[in-house]
Amino acid sequence: MPEEKKNKYDIQALLDKHETFKLKWLQLTDDDLFNRIALQDTMISEVSNMKSEYLEEKLKIDKDKAIRTLEMKAEVDDKWKAPTDKWIEAVLKQEFFQRDLDQNVLKTSYELLAQKLQTITDFVNIVKMNKKWNFSI
Repeated sequence: MPEEKKNKYDIQALLDKHETFKLKWLQLTDDDLFNRIALQDTMISEVSNMKSEYLEEKLKIDKDKAIRTLEMKAEVDDKWKAPTDKWIEAVLKQEFFQRDLDQNVLKTSYELLAQKLQTITDFVNIVKMNKKWNFSI
């Protein structure tokens, strides 16, 4: 993947903001709650964008692998023998290693971000209940 794609999503910055809000725990202000919900919205958009990119690139890789497989099956050696399926599979693994690795990193990243954003609503609700409880006493 080109360098721009690797840095396109600043997941660490989103995770750092998430952790900052967690450290405040029940001392979140109303502005903090709003910003936390805004962070959740941003995280949802990022997960969606990353998942779309993953699926799009996966289709491209699958297409490229299929074309490369057909190319290799069409090749014959001097004895008119075509390469075996195991040999083709090994060559494909080697040729597509970096692209497959980049895909795995992207998928793991958006799954991690999705797991983290699922907890935001729970944290916000706990703070809201605590604020409501404090005012009702």
